[in-house]
Amino acid sequence: MKPVIGILTRYDVNERGRCLNYVFDSTRTAILKMGGNPLLLCPMQNMEYYDTKYEDYILPTEEEKSLATYWLDMCDGLFIPGGSKISPYDYFILEETLKRKIPILGVCLGMQLLANYKVDNFFLKDVDDNIHNTSWVRETEDKPVHNVIINKDSMLYNIISEDKIGVNSFHSKEVAKNERFKITALAEDGVIEGIELKDYPFCMGVQWHPELMLDTDINSLKIFKYFIEEASKHKNRKEVIYE
Repeated sequence: MKPVIGILTRYDVNERGRCLNYVFDSTRTAILKMGGNPLLLCPMQNMEYYDTKYEDYILPTEEEKSLATYWLDMCDGLFIPGGSKISPYDYFILEETLKRKIPILGVCLGMQLLANYKVDNFFLKDVDDNIHNTSWVRETEDKPVHNVIINKDSMLYNIISEDKIGVNSFHSKEVAKNERFKITALAEDGVIEGIELKDYPFCMGVQWHPELMLDTDINSLKIFKYFIEEASKHKNRKEVIYE
């Protein structure tokens, strides 16, 4: 059986003003293409996430936590996609995933969630939109818009074997340094574009969107392939434990 990849759903509002809880189909199909089975992990609180300030979010109840951990126990990997808002549910899922040593790949906002894990009063600075293409454009979503420099002492470098690559990019914020994470990629203006959690089997964040470039970029393909392979290893370890 293929490894199960949990996907945190995102929050937005459509043109009619209705709040959405969703996953881009490009994320779902990328996981399927690389050999995983996607499982959506959506919050269960009766509230409109997009229109609610973070400090006003309802914390997950014990019942909701119990159901969420039940889903997580099915997962062999966690994919944290891009989006526009982070909720307490996201942090709960991340914390429970880390306890289980489940492989994690976070992109865009997903990397920002990782970088700000257990950081008090975190602050995200604005980036230069002339470099980072902060406005999403469908026609260019699968095309590189700037380069990043890869840290040779990193898992990311071991995966792609290149010290400079072109990436797609549409983010408006940048993360600060977090001692729990190693910086694995920097944009040429110094913005942190890649991180990995120290002393953990596989927890990687990138500020770009490799899931959108699987058909056009070999490095994106390598990143996703490695993530799914790590999820398969985790699945095999679980099966040995439960035998």
